[in-house]
Amino acid sequence: MSKKLLAAAAATVAAFAAACGGAGPAKGEVTVALPFASCLSWYPLYVAQDKGYFDQEGIKAKFESTDGSGGAVQATLTGKAQLAAAAPDAYLSAAGTGAKVQAFYALYQKSTFSLLTRTDSGITSIAGLKGKKIGISAPGGGDVTYQEWLLAQAGLKKDADYTQIAVGDGSSAATALKKGTVDAYSASFFDEEVIKAGDLKVTTLRGENEPQLVDNFLVATDKWAKGNSETVDEFGRALARGTQWGLANRDGVIALCGKHAPEETKDAAFAKVVYDRVSDLLKLPAGAQGKYGHIDTEGFTAYAKQLADLKLIDSADGAKDVTNDHVGAWNTAAK
Repeated sequence: MSKKLLAAAAATVAAFAAACGGAGPAKGEVTVALPFASCLSWYPLYVAQDKGYFDQEGIKAKFESTDGSGGAVQATLTGKAQLAAAAPDAYLSAAGTGAKVQAFYALYQKSTFSLLTRTDSGITSIAGLKGKKIGISAPGGGDVTYQEWLLAQAGLKKDADYTQIAVGDGSSAATALKKGTVDAYSASFFDEEVIKAGDLKVTTLRGENEPQLVDNFLVATDKWAKGNSETVDEFGRALARGTQWGLANRDGVIALCGKHAPEETKDAAFAKVVYDRVSDLLKLPAGAQGKYGHIDTEGFTAYAKQLADLKLIDSADGAKDVTNDHVGAWNTAAK
């Protein structure tokens, strides 16, 4: 299924460029660039649309898939989208190269990635990966930054201490692990579930002090966000309602996604597993104090500095433009 989703994402890139070109959007029209095509993975957006929450806020929302978080951020810079759902490293990389962007509204409240090894590999810690082969989906993905950051915390450097190999995702990654092509694999939550659904037994390796920080948030250009502050409030309020409804209605979300992406829900058991993983990512930590969209900006700034110190990104400057300025508006009653 993962391959189907990625193929669908790739197929929509050209259509996205054509569909979103031309003059700027009218007030309330918002195109959201997603890193990949999936209804279940982004179900708060689809719930907000199907339940009429966007309509009630005067928002006309459209979702378009791109090729990863970097592609989603790039879509906002070219004006093809007003908002992007993006991983932190993609946002920080863009900001670090001078792009005038800002980030807000945490979608996923914890890491979407994990480092997997075969249970019978004998590897029980990150340090045990010294001299080993680490699989990634493809160069430049969020899983790559996560993996390099995690191993760097254990004092391991790419090339000097381990070899990085691109092996694809999902079933391809499972095959690489099974055959010993790689000793570990940096997996997205979706690919992790694809691998676990097979007959391969895997163990998750975690860092000793691995923080649980925002892993996907909304990104916009400074120009659009400043000129459309009311729209940001309205969009976030509808999204918060979509999240709340979705967390309380698993069967309703799966039925809804069955209309938008039937290939995702054909295997009902697997659809429930993916829904549960996404819902866990969406649940608010204690520090959010029940407020949807809240970002631990202090923790995020520290994380960005780590990435910069390890030279995984050019600069941590973008952390200063990650805000909670609209949280109050997002968590008020609907209009």
